[in-house]
Amino acid sequence: MSFWEKLKETGLSVLPITVSALVLIFLFGLSGEVSVIFFLFSSLLMVLGLSLFLLGVDMGFIPVGNHLGNLITGKRKVWLLLSSGLVLGAMVTFAEPDVRVLASQVKSVDGSVDINLFVLVIALGVGLFMALSYLRALSRFSFKITIALCIGVLCLLSLFLPPFLASVGFDAGGATTGPLAVPFILALGIGVSSVHGNREEDSFGFTGIASIGPVLAVMVYGLFLNKGGSLPPSEESVHSLLSTFISVVKSVSSSLLPLVLLSIITVAIMKLPKVGSIKIGVGILYSYLGIVLFLFSVEASFMPVALAIGSALASSSPYIVVLTGMILGFAVALAEPAIFVLTGEVEEKSQGRIRRKVLLFSIAFGVAAALGLSMVRIMLDIDYRCLILPIYGIILILLPFVPTLFASIAFDSGGVATGPMTSTFLLPLSSGFAMVVGSGEMAFGMIGLIASMPILALEILGIIYSIKTRGGKNE
Repeated sequence: MSFWEKLKETGLSVLPITVSALVLIFLFGLSGEVSVIFFLFSSLLMVLGLSLFLLGVDMGFIPVGNHLGNLITGKRKVWLLLSSGLVLGAMVTFAEPDVRVLASQVKSVDGSVDINLFVLVIALGVGLFMALSYLRALSRFSFKITIALCIGVLCLLSLFLPPFLASVGFDAGGATTGPLAVPFILALGIGVSSVHGNREEDSFGFTGIASIGPVLAVMVYGLFLNKGGSLPPSEESVHSLLSTFISVVKSVSSSLLPLVLLSIITVAIMKLPKVGSIKIGVGILYSYLGIVLFLFSVEASFMPVALAIGSALASSSPYIVVLTGMILGFAVALAEPAIFVLTGEVEEKSQGRIRRKVLLFSIAFGVAAALGLSMVRIMLDIDYRCLILPIYGIILILLPFVPTLFASIAFDSGGVATGPMTSTFLLPLSSGFAMVVGSGEMAFGMIGLIASMPILALEILGIIYSIKTRGGKNE
């Protein structure tokens, strides 16, 4: 895909939220509090940054992931495959921009959280469960049983944690499966499935299991936090644009460095042609510049604007609050590129029996419901576990009736609805609303709710597909 196609794709993703934000800014009379011109400029920077990042991933990191996948799986050594899954999973997650955005949001509510340590904990969780997903496929152990046991452990552990830590944990699971991590997970996953003859049901589910790891890791990490709800010093929230930019550059540099070194080593080992090596190098440079522009636009404008809108929204009637949340959720889902990719894959796998539009609108309505539910939860001060545990309970009840292929695709899809706009706009907006209504902690858990809805949607569609095809025979 060319740069202009990437620009169009990301532009369509950012445009609905930008327009919605502008409408809300003028509707609530916030033009005196926030700079509309700078917000529009930041929107352009975000589109440019995301476009460069995605183009760079295609040019640089995906080829590196494919080469590594071929090299590692070609050795046919289980220990090498599992250790590679652990290391690669941790490295690519540490560099994921959405994870760092979530960490900064948690830091803004609880000052005892160390951002780098928080990101590292999430990265290790992904790495461990990425290795577990490969071990599951190699041993040909049931995906349904594996995922059911993992979810059971998470739900049980959440009962022994404060609601805030439980909600942040589920948010971490939705923020990890981004455009940088998924190519590496799938590259090795394809190699694993080839060991058993490329069985269709072994080609999916790796991302779904890997996303369980950060939830568990954050929950365990939360047990060791000095949880006092202390906010960071006020001067940390006031930065000049220059200091914000310098901070972003330092953060991105430290995050991407291990992955850049790994790419250099891979190019050297594989002895790639000079042209291919240069292309990978240019792609990595694009990714670096893209992440810098993206995070700068997020911290300098998108988050402050979202917080201001959320605060102003608190003065509206409950019906307006819920309706606004649902409209924003629906708009984000319809514009999310990853959802379009997913719907196309499912339509292809079902040989056209499940139409893309049906799946697309099912997910969009699910995301809208999740946003509306999050707003209701904040207003009524509902324990997060009273929402997320019943949802996963329904998911587990439906699981035995879902074809294996659809079950693995469903859990892989959990992260597609939680794209860049969720972490950078919807979560800060909820935080601004929650801080006025009650506590900023109540905003967290929204990403986890959004991530659960595609699973339900695809499970239901999978059951329908099963019923319509040869009597609904289940594996």
